[in-house]
Amino acid sequence: MMEEMLTNPLATLILAHADDKLLLGHVQSDWTGLGPILEEDIAASAMAQDDLSHALMLYQYLGERYGLDPDVIAFEREPSDYLCCDLVTHPDDFDWADALVKRWLIAVFTSLGIDRLSTVDDKDLAARCNRIKPEQALQIKHLDAWIQRLGRGNEESNARLQSALNRTSELAGMLFEVPGHRVAEQPDVACGRDEMFNQWLDSIQQTLASAGLTAQFTLPERGVTGGRRGQHASHFHEQLDEMTEVRRLSPGATW
Repeated sequence: MMEEMLTNPLATLILAHADDKLLLGHVQSDWTGLGPILEEDIAASAMAQDDLSHALMLYQYLGERYGLDPDVIAFEREPSDYLCCDLVTHPDDFDWADALVKRWLIAVFTSLGIDRLSTVDDKDLAARCNRIKPEQALQIKHLDAWIQRLGRGNEESNARLQSALNRTSELAGMLFEVPGHRVAEQPDVACGRDEMFNQWLDSIQQTLASAGLTAQFTLPERGVTGGRRGQHASHFHEQLDEMTEVRRLSPGATW
């Protein structure tokens, strides 16, 4: 059940990705109708929908293994049992440059994480991850193109994107915090944190160099505790309260 899931090393790793997807899909849906151009308005909504779908696939996997309703996993845990990185819910103040940079950094991380989960010796989990991969790749292709388009665009677009990177880069390292404050040890797939960070950094820096942008990223010290271990910033709690409001008003309601 819930306690067993929250103390299982592999389950918490899956939860971290599912929670990232759930909260990111919720936050990014705020951009529906507000994109700077119609193309990006539609793309933002489509990516948010993808994120929610991917979260559901992972919650369903966990639900089948621990006898839990996926909606209960998604909406009825204690706040400290959500394992998303706080970068996901960090406010963008409806500055599209901030929203773009945040989504891009998270998308590249997620792609690497889903690749790793697909190597776990579990055919069902691998199949779900393999369904997510191509959609994640399309997101990255779209976001990479915008980073390069704005970085190379003109002085204003480059400056605004660089400012967004400066505001966001110091938070990005917490994506790599090992999840699960109730877990004594992590599975092999989570142990290559440094290797995964270097892969992520290579991909990010390659795109930034092509776009004429710069940023410095560092891994947090292993003793630093954040959202992946249940210690969330106030903006997470605000988003969680908003996202679960209907569920709390009518627990167990169905369509």
